[in-house]
Amino acid sequence: MAHRETIPLRLRHQVRLAALLLITAWLAPVLFYWVSRQLQPDLFLALLPGLALALHIQGRLFRWAGANHRAGEPDRLLPTLGGANWVTLLRAGAVVGLAGFLPLTILRGQKLPDRLAWVPGLIYLGISLADLLDGWIARKLGSETDLGRHLDIETDAAGLLAASLVAIGLGRLPHLYLMVGLAYYPFVLGIWMRRKLALPVVALQSRPYARIIAGFQMGLVALALFPLFNTAFTRVAAYLFMTPLLIGFLRDWLVVSCRLETDAAQQTPLDRWSRSWFTRALPPVLRLALLAGGIATLVDGEVAWTHPAWQLAHSLCCLLAGLGVLGRSAALGLALMLGSEPSPFGTSMRAMLLFGSATALMLTGTGPICLWAPEERILYRRKPVRRKTPSETP
Repeated sequence: MAHRETIPLRLRHQVRLAALLLITAWLAPVLFYWVSRQLQPDLFLALLPGLALALHIQGRLFRWAGANHRAGEPDRLLPTLGGANWVTLLRAGAVVGLAGFLPLTILRGQKLPDRLAWVPGLIYLGISLADLLDGWIARKLGSETDLGRHLDIETDAAGLLAASLVAIGLGRLPHLYLMVGLAYYPFVLGIWMRRKLALPVVALQSRPYARIIAGFQMGLVALALFPLFNTAFTRVAAYLFMTPLLIGFLRDWLVVSCRLETDAAQQTPLDRWSRSWFTRALPPVLRLALLAGGIATLVDGEVAWTHPAWQLAHSLCCLLAGLGVLGRSAALGLALMLGSEPSPFGTSMRAMLLFGSATALMLTGTGPICLWAPEERILYRRKPVRRKTPSETP
């Protein structure tokens, strides 16, 4: 990483401007509560997580400013932050602003004013969608940098923490889910401490499933922030989603701290076990459960007579998931349908079991003997295999 003296003056000015953006994003809600004469000591304490996130991202920005170079070109710093990094920093500012909703959850007792009820969900949805935009801009302009990679990771982690805190404050996710928002920080701190103590640290190889699970967390929290879903269902989804993520963090820590043996591809016994059981043996069971539950709901007929459109959509999702046709998508549709507030299926034991099975199928995938699963190629970013023509065969 370049020394401070070698950082271009224009880049240093932009870094200071970005730091001002982050602190302004925190001061805005402070000013709002102060003007409305609601800034009591307990409310001010609820604003401190936003300040901590702003200062943390500022610190990372100042530390990694000298990494504003393309991969393999450490001596050629780009003179400006660039469009992609500014999008990431705007996302970071939105994260800090999102944390400013925490005092409102205290004032309103887990309920936001009607005019603001949709705002946290819309903010976090925008943060999540813009995560695709900054990467696209960087690739399009050829301005992918180490600084951008670090900022993107820090912003994603901060966003998940801020959104989780607000969703928990609104009573839509269990308090235990805070472990998901916090998991990244002790992990990074542990690596830093091992390096300070001159202990060995193994560099982690990318795991596609870890990226997928992280994406699911962002989707869950975004949906939980909207006043559209029954909290009984969002809490069940939280426990199901958080389990593989926390196990993944534990697995990664054991790998980086040299406590877990890996092969040349950095695969562990846990990876091999989860691949054989979690993604192969369990999905057919879940699909059978969804198919059986869909048939039972259809035979019951109570919803079919009064809500035929809901019953038709329910039966179609259960059938597609059971057959393994767009299984993850069908499971997502069923989970959204069952968990929504207008759902006529209620919170019966059958509805909860179907919801749990659908949520679990989203995590595992449809497994073997499925008819059509294009989502797997998209999620794992696999290119379709092109079969050789007879003329190409040696």
